[in-house]
Amino acid sequence: MKKWIIACLALLLNAAAVMAEDAGAKTQACQACHGANGVSTNPQWPNLAGQNATYLATQIRAFRDGERVNPAMAPFVASLTDADIQAIAGHYAAMEITVTANGDAALVATGENLRSYCIGCHGMNGRPATDAWPVLVGQHAPYLQSQLAAFKSGTRVNSHMAAAIAPLGDPEFAALAAYYSQLKPQ
Repeated sequence: MKKWIIACLALLLNAAAVMAEDAGAKTQACQACHGANGVSTNPQWPNLAGQNATYLATQIRAFRDGERVNPAMAPFVASLTDADIQAIAGHYAAMEITVTANGDAALVATGENLRSYCIGCHGMNGRPATDAWPVLVGQHAPYLQSQLAAFKSGTRVNSHMAAAIAPLGDPEFAALAAYYSQLKPQ
């Protein structure tokens, strides 16, 4: 019985190693924009390191299935299977968040005061209570600001976000983005 248990454990460990290796290979195309360490090379693109796996998988599937449109993403996600997406999402979720702090430092205090619009869903420290919502902490400020503007304009659709940010505009988006970009992970 002991030999059988040891053999099963060895198989599981080997399978986990192969899956991790496979996920790494599947992220090769992602690394050109989102970096080898999950930190994007352009502040207009999201950091993936430390992002919630469920949220990330949902977004990749939305790009693949045309529910979320981004011409730059389309060729990279078109042929991904659901298993590929899960592996990629898990790969990036396991990485450590890097604080980008690339928002306007003069707006951080204002952003901290405005975070009450965000904490109900995204948590006190930019980490939501559910894996289905995005981590904001450490994200690039220009990316966060552009996504808030997209939700406001309706080019990115989420009824909860639209309602939460309805009273806000570009100045508040810049302040919130500055705040979350410099916030350290806890």
